Amino acid sequence: MKLYSSNWSLSLDLNGGRIKELSYKEVKVFGTYTRIDGKVGNTHLCIPSFDKEGQEKYNLPFHGLVRAIPWTVKNKSDGSVVISCKTIASNNYPAELSIEQEFTLEKQFTHAIRVHHLNGSDVPLNIGVHYYWDTSQGWEGTVVNSQQSAASIKSNGYCKLNEINTITFPHASYELTSVGLHSAALWTSFKTDEAGGKLYSQDFCCIEPVIGWPGYFGSEKSMLREGEQKTVVISIKPPNGD
Repeated sequence: MKLYSSNWSLSLDLNGGRIKELSYKEVKVFGTYTRIDGKVGNTHLCIPSFDKEGQEKYNLPFHGLVRAIPWTVKNKSDGSVVISCKTIASNNYPAELSIEQEFTLEKQFTHAIRVHHLNGSDVPLNIGVHYYWDTSQGWEGTVVNSQQSAASIKSNGYCKLNEINTITFPHASYELTSVGLHSAALWTSFKTDEAGGKLYSQDFCCIEPVIGWPGYFGSEKSMLREGEQKTVVISIKPPNGD
């Protein structure tokens, strides 16, 4: 499905609740990419776990439960849409969760995520957003909050997020406001050549806001109880201060 408003264009895939593309005027912000490792990737949520956390103790899949299940449109207006899904409780992760994503296109792009514990046991919850940022001129020289970040992209590192953050790529700069997401993982795909060196995808990189990583999932702070709700919000201003 597609949404257009205030010079923003958003394309969603309801299979996995994914962002296929976000652009502002002629500038692509997020996209869908054939990665150097042969996989196709685009923006998705990581709930209730991020990366590999939860795989051993809770038998959760890599990056959680919701990036490969159907989502439905809950409501839609000219400049916003809400999509939702539910997870099924299991013996390993004994809670049913309701998840909503609300996308709003106004002066800025806003992405709100709400997770409601419908019933079941207390469970750990992390929320991550695996954004695939377009880097049409490559990502060497990328700066996050005044810190050179190319080495972290290569090594799957992470950085702290402030409430207001600046992300600068060679072709564009963004102001990102983060409410409730305090860290970000950095990454791009790679393959290993015959000499053992790494070759990296250059047309995108992933800067992935997350409540906490590493070490958050399973902590007391991460526990969500029946009836409780967790909400996080990311807002992105148009590129280059437009």
